[in-house]
Amino acid sequence: MAADELNKEAELLGPGLIHEMRHPLMGIKAGLELLARKTGVGHSDEFRLVAQQVARLEELFRTWQDLFTPQRLPPTLFAVEPVVQRSVDLLAYRLRKLGTRFVFHSAGPTYGHGTAHAVLHAVTNLLVNAADAVEEAGRVEVRIVGGDRGPEVRVSDDGAGIAEDDLPRIFSPRFTTKPDGRGSGLGLHVARTVMERSGGGVLLVAPGDPHRLCWARTEFAVRIARVP
Repeated sequence: MAADELNKEAELLGPGLIHEMRHPLMGIKAGLELLARKTGVGHSDEFRLVAQQVARLEELFRTWQDLFTPQRLPPTLFAVEPVVQRSVDLLAYRLRKLGTRFVFHSAGPTYGHGTAHAVLHAVTNLLVNAADAVEEAGRVEVRIVGGDRGPEVRVSDDGAGIAEDDLPRIFSPRFTTKPDGRGSGLGLHVARTVMERSGGGVLLVAPGDPHRLCWARTEFAVRIARVP
C-alpha cells in the first residue's frame, strides 16, 4: 500500500479507534470507583497507581482525539500552576521513586492564554522523558518562569543529555534516542504540535538562556501564549 493511502487509512481509522477504546476505559474507571466504595481500598498505593494510569490513558486519548480534530480549540485564560500540578499528580508513582531528586517549584498565580490540556500533555511528556534520563541517578526539576512572550514551564534534568548530532532531529516524528521498546519517537513531535495549535510551543532551551539552570544537562520549555 502506498504511503498516501496509508495516511488516508490512518486519518479514517484513527478517530474511530480512539472512540472505541475510550468505551472500555470508561468501564474500567467506573469499576475502580465501585471497587473503592465497596472494599475501601481507594487509599492504598496499589489502587492509586492503577487510578493514575487510567487517568493518564484518558489524557492520552483526549490528546490524540484533538490531533484528529480539524477545527482548532478556542484559546482561553487559565492558571498555569494547577495544570503543572495535575501533570505531576498523573506521574506521582513514577516521580515518587526519585524522592528528593525531583522538585516542583511553585510559582504562585501565573496565567496563560491557550489550551490547558495541551500544556498538560506537553509537560507530562517532558517529565516522562526527564525521569527516563535520570532513572539510575540524577535529578529533575519543573518550574514556571516568566517571559516576554508569555509564561514557560521549564523541565530540567542532569541525565545523559542530547548528543549534538541528534539535536536537529529531536522533534522529528518517529525519532528517538531511547532503547527499542522504550520510546515511539512521537512524544516530542506530538507535544510541540498540540502546543503550536494553541498558540504556544515546545523548545529545547539553549545553554546561554538566562533562566536555564546551571546544572541542567537538558532543559525543555513549554511556552504558553501571554494573556492578551
